[in-house]
Amino acid sequence: MSGTPRIRSRSPVAGLERARLSFVQVLGQSVSAVAPSAVMVTLPALVIPDAGRATIAVFVAAAILMTAVGYCVGQFATRMVAVSGLYSYIVKGLGAVPGFAGGWSLLVGYAAAAMASTLGAASYLAALLGRVGLPAGSTLIAVLAAIVGLLALMLMIRGVQLSARIMLAIEVFAIVAASAALVVAFVQSVREGATPSAGGAKSGSAVGFAVLLAITSFVGFESAGTVAREARNPFVTVPRAIRWTPIALGVLYVFAAALQLPEPVRQGVDSLPIVLTLPDPSGAGSSALSIVMELGITASWFACVLGSTTALSRTLFAMGREGVVPTVFGRTHHRFHTPHVALAVAMPVIVAVPVLFLVVSGSSRDVLIGLLAVSAHGYVLAYVLLCVATPAFLRRIGELTRLPLVIGALAAAAMVALVGWAAFSRTYVAGAATAVYVLLMLLGAAMFAIRARRSPGIGERMGVYDEAVADDLLGRYRPWEVRR
Repeated sequence: MSGTPRIRSRSPVAGLERARLSFVQVLGQSVSAVAPSAVMVTLPALVIPDAGRATIAVFVAAAILMTAVGYCVGQFATRMVAVSGLYSYIVKGLGAVPGFAGGWSLLVGYAAAAMASTLGAASYLAALLGRVGLPAGSTLIAVLAAIVGLLALMLMIRGVQLSARIMLAIEVFAIVAASAALVVAFVQSVREGATPSAGGAKSGSAVGFAVLLAITSFVGFESAGTVAREARNPFVTVPRAIRWTPIALGVLYVFAAALQLPEPVRQGVDSLPIVLTLPDPSGAGSSALSIVMELGITASWFACVLGSTTALSRTLFAMGREGVVPTVFGRTHHRFHTPHVALAVAMPVIVAVPVLFLVVSGSSRDVLIGLLAVSAHGYVLAYVLLCVATPAFLRRIGELTRLPLVIGALAAAAMVALVGWAAFSRTYVAGAATAVYVLLMLLGAAMFAIRARRSPGIGERMGVYDEAVADDLLGRYRPWEVRR
């Protein structure tokens, strides 16, 4: 029987649930990891001071770039049911060492995004409580961050289907609330004589940093790949969610950026905490709408905590199964079938880091921008490696055509150029974020070198994905089938 392909009796990623999520719920994972409604009222106001009237073009450029990345991700998602998304894809395209670099970088990106979201949720909750007289401050935000983290942990351990439903419902409500508030604020500011445009860009290099910040408003859209095993009909639902999410987000962000070009609309963002406020002359309705919007944005940040940490835990789970990180991370809950160890270890870190950062800096705005910048570094390197891996993978399996080769090469080159461009902005946050990211990558490289030395065959075990097993041949559910 030598040379005869043998089918496994157990999938390498067994333990996670199978075929639980519908397309809408998979889409909810992609969208919630981005927190679009929170981004709508936060990122344009952070980008406009640097990019000025070029802000619309900045968000359009970021949307095109992320759509190209989504095309490359789709080349893998239509061929593999991976539970760690980009990490396994890069391993299959470029090998173990670049694959680990991409996976570790993605862990940094997911973790920093979850930290920023935890701080965002706590800051908006503090603003809401401030309306009833509770004094705002770092102590209150720290307590609220701990509550946000504990609630998110309970939901994610309870089950991916429950958290996906909650994430989707939250985002729909939050997007409607944020859109309504921005429209009211824009109309009011124009009636008062504000110019519906911004000034010029601060400098050419500042625009580069602005584009990098704009990219952070899309990152996480690829996280649908981390719930592929838990999705129904994964070869259709996952690529579809990844393909359309950046396009829809691009439309949403251009709409939000255009409404925030007048100075009065974004006047609250420069204060602490980062909370957009409606103009006072809007009257009594303004206060009610502000409260609704703050509730929506709080919910959106919370959904982003769920989405980013879900993707983080699945990547740690896959690495645990491979032995790249301690194998305890590869365990799943016997009842809920979720990677509870990875979640329980990650969540305290996600809460503690932004709280400590806030205590040291005293500025939630600096903490949020710093974490988003670190997150952007993590995602960008993973995206670059993914774009390079796409033609390499397709060539290896004999399916390379001209389009993925061109799109992969152009997207990778554009992102490398962007990082270099942003580095010339010479802003404190950009430089500090780069230093922190490099330090974290060096720590990851040291850990990988130690694990590889202790376990010489580790490279051959990397890149696990959900494989068909013997029971699938006779069962009703066949994950390799494509049903449109």
